[in-house]
Amino acid sequence: MNRATELFTELDRGNGTPLRAQLEHSVCDAIAGGGLRPGDRLPASRLLAEAAGVSRGVVSEAYAQLAAEGWIEIRRGRAPVVRAEAVAAPLPRRGRAEAAGPSSPARPRLDLTATAPDLARFPRRAWMAGTRRALAAMPDAALDYADPRGDEELRTVLAAYLVRVCGVAAAPERVVVTGGYTQGLWLACRALARRGARRVAVEDPSLDDSRATIRSAGLELVGVPVDGDGARIDPRLDADAFLVTPAHQFPTGALLSPERRRALLAWAAEGDRHVLEDDYDSEYAYDSPPVRTLQRLAPERVIYLGTASKTLAPALRMGWMAAPAELVEPIAAERWAVDSGGPAIAARAFAAMLAAGEVDRHIRRTRREYHLRRDRLVAALRERLPDCRVEGQSGGLHLLLRLPPGADEDAAVAALEQRRIRIRGLAGYRLAALEEAGAAGSPAGDGPALVVGYGRLPLASIDAVADALRDAIGAAG
Repeated sequence: MNRATELFTELDRGNGTPLRAQLEHSVCDAIAGGGLRPGDRLPASRLLAEAAGVSRGVVSEAYAQLAAEGWIEIRRGRAPVVRAEAVAAPLPRRGRAEAAGPSSPARPRLDLTATAPDLARFPRRAWMAGTRRALAAMPDAALDYADPRGDEELRTVLAAYLVRVCGVAAAPERVVVTGGYTQGLWLACRALARRGARRVAVEDPSLDDSRATIRSAGLELVGVPVDGDGARIDPRLDADAFLVTPAHQFPTGALLSPERRRALLAWAAEGDRHVLEDDYDSEYAYDSPPVRTLQRLAPERVIYLGTASKTLAPALRMGWMAAPAELVEPIAAERWAVDSGGPAIAARAFAAMLAAGEVDRHIRRTRREYHLRRDRLVAALRERLPDCRVEGQSGGLHLLLRLPPGADEDAAVAALEQRRIRIRGLAGYRLAALEEAGAAGSPAGDGPALVVGYGRLPLASIDAVADALRDAIGAAG
C-alpha cells in the first residue's frame, strides 16, 4: 500500500543553483539513499511548495523533469509516485551537489553501460500472462528433472524463432537452453576442452567477462586485433576455437567483412576448429538489414550463442545455443553436471511468450525506442563534439565515441564518474597481455575512446549527457 511521505528539502538561495534543480536533487537523494521506495507517494505539489517556501510552479517543473528522467510517475489528480525501477536520474547541477563533495559511485545518476537494456521496458504483464498459461498447461511430469538440453517445448519454439528472426540454421534437437550467455559460453568451452582444445582466440578489444569465462573453463586466451572490418583473420593463428561478434563487434561496433568471414570459416574447417559466434544484439539493427549468421554458413563448425539479456532482461538468465551435431551431447552432459538442467517453469513462460508473438512485439517497440535514442545522441554528440568521431554499425545498445588524439581517456572517465555517470573507456576492454606485447599494426583498440551505452538513456537526458561528455573530454584533452 502506498504511503504518504514527508520530504527533507534544503534550499540554498545564495549558491546560484536554481531552486527547481535543488528540489530535484532532494528527491533523487531520497530515492538513491533508500528513504523513498518504489510505490511511495511524494508530497503533493501544493504541500511541498508550502514546506519548501517556493512557488507551486517550481515544484511542478521539478516533478515534470523527474518524471521525464524516469524517477517518478505523475498521474492526473494524484500525488506523484516513485517508479518501480528508476531508469535514470538527473545529472548533478553546479551548486550544492558539488559543494558536498564526490558522490558514491555505487549508484550512478545515469548509466551509460554499453551492455545495459532499459529494464523499465520489460513486458511485465506479458511475462506474468505467459507464466500463468505455462503453469496451467504444464503436466506434473514437466516439473521433474528433464532433458539437460532444456525444455522440449521451449527448444521447439525457440528453434523456429532463431530461424525466422536471427537467420540461424536451427532444429530443436540442436538447440541447448542455457542460464544466460555466460553459462552457454562456459559450457561450450568445457565441451571443447574435453575434446582437447587448449586455446581460444578472442577479439581485442572484447568483453572482459567473456575472457574471464574462457579462462575459468581451463582454456588459454589468444588476442586478435580488430580494425574497421572486424577481427583480423590470420590463417596461421594457433588456436582451437575463435570467439567473435561478427554482426556488431563488441565494443567497436565493426561489422566483420565478407572476406574475413570466409577466411574465418576456412580457418576453422582446415584445422578441425570451431567458431563461437556471440550474437548478442542482432535483433537491434537500425539503418541496414541484419547480416547472415556465420552459423548458417557452416552449422557444423559454428556454435551459435544468443541471449534474452538485451531484448528482455538479464534477470531472466535465459540464453541458448545452436550447436554442431557432434557437440550437442557433450554440451548437454556439461549442463547436467552443473545444475541438472534449467528451470522448467521459466522456460515454459518464455516459450508461451514466443508462441504468442509477445517477444516479437516487444522487440519492435524497443527497436524503435533505441533507434530514436541513438539518432538523437549521435546528433547531439556531433553538434557538441565536432572533434570526436562516432564509430560502429547503427544497431545494438551502444556506440563508440573516438576522442581526439592526445585526449586522456582515463581522465574523462574519472571526470564523468565524479558526476555520477557510469561509463567505460575502450582501454578497459583491451586484452592486457596483448597491450604489453604490442600488437602489430593499428588495431581499433588503439587511441582514446569511450564506449557509450544508450539503452538506459532517456531522451530527456541526451542533451545533458552530451554536455557532460563535452566538458569531461575537454578537461581531459
